[in-house]
Amino acid sequence: LAYIEWFSPFTRPEPDHLMYKVKRSMKDGERLGGIIPVQNIRRSIHLLPKFGPITPPHWKSSNV
Repeated sequence: LAYIEWFSPFTRPEPDHLMYKVKRSMKDGERLGGIIPVQNIRRSIHLLPKFGPITPPHWKSSNV
C-alpha cells in the first residue's frame, strides 16, 4: 500500500517552460489523499514549487 496526495489534472503546458501547472486537491481546507495498492501507481512525477522573484534569505543548502 502507498499513501498518495491528489492534485488537479493536467491541462496544457505553460508557454514559458512547457511544464504543467497543478494544484493540490482540497476539500474544506484539507488536502485530499488516500491509500492505494502500489500496483495502481503508473508513474511518479517531480513537483517544483512556484517561486516568486526573490529567494527567501534564510534558505540555505543545509535547510531546504
